[in-house]
Amino acid sequence: MKGNPSDTYTITLDDDVMVHQIIERSTKIRTVGMKDPEELLAKVDELHPIAVFIDIHLGNGRTGLDILPNLRAAWPFCPILVITGTPAETSIVKALNSGADDFIRKPLIPDEVDARFKLRMADAAQKAAKEVVEFGDITIDSAHRTVEGPSGKRFASPIEVNLLACLANTEGAIVEKDALKMRCWGQIKVTDNALHRKLHAVRQLLKDVSDNVVIETKYGVGFYLKYLGQGQQHLDVAS
Repeated sequence: MKGNPSDTYTITLDDDVMVHQIIERSTKIRTVGMKDPEELLAKVDELHPIAVFIDIHLGNGRTGLDILPNLRAAWPFCPILVITGTPAETSIVKALNSGADDFIRKPLIPDEVDARFKLRMADAAQKAAKEVVEFGDITIDSAHRTVEGPSGKRFASPIEVNLLACLANTEGAIVEKDALKMRCWGQIKVTDNALHRKLHAVRQLLKDVSDNVVIETKYGVGFYLKYLGQGQQHLDVAS
């Protein structure tokens, strides 16, 4: 399975093959069935699902909750629905706090699966439609992960486009370092070096599309996006 972006499919992470079949029949959309959360994480960059179904309690003591923040960071607009065979509210609350959009209880009822899937797909479409941000002379399209300016258009990774959109949405106000980490990586712990590497990549991306929009650093505080305007020069004080 090569994860062709033009191919429409969902992903189901569950150690019960019957669950994969029920979800595929219920939604009438092909599902890529997986049993191992580590396998899913290893392929996350090459997969482009329209929705993900994750069982909270997998076999051998494994849980789908552990990878939820990673999946949310990789697929910010993809509906994630958790599946649970236990009524424990703590697991459901933890799943929702970790990035899940909804939950479905076992045994699965096809009509309920389809209804919740369609509802979350509609929510995701509305969310994506709002995620087109203009700043200076660039346009950031988070749904399609593109950044466009006078010099051209570039595709960006999910974290890169989230980072840039977060800065653009503040309209030039400083975003603190920890807040930027939370917005881009969720509950995943990342180092300052990882953040700076990603900022460096976004700066390079900006240079490809515009000479007028730059990321500035307020040392010890955070970062902000600045529009220089035509004819102004920029002194790069951060890397």
